[in-house]
Amino acid sequence: MFVPKVVYENAPFYWIVLGVLLIVTGTYYGKEGDMVFFFAGIGGGAIACIWGLVVFGRRLSQKSRQPCSTYDDYLRQTCELNLKAHPIHQQAANDEAEQRDAQA
Repeated sequence: MFVPKVVYENAPFYWIVLGVLLIVTGTYYGKEGDMVFFFAGIGGGAIACIWGLVVFGRRLSQKSRQPCSTYDDYLRQTCELNLKAHPIHQQAANDEAEQRDAQA
């Protein structure tokens, strides 16, 4: 399913705004009427806010990790190991090139 880039990138903020609106609505209707609205609004709003923060945090952590250039960088856990994009050994790069040539 195609989602425009603007909508996809701002989705965590939409969740947070939805959560705040649910909290405000639940508080307003909870004071005037039934407490079910209060607890449903606060609970749903808290869940929506937490989900928005989780998605935002995961995207932020994925952007900050770059592919490793050496195995030592990977052992220090400062980067993401991606052997296809950056092979550690030249033999691995040669094997991959041979496989691509064989398939073509």
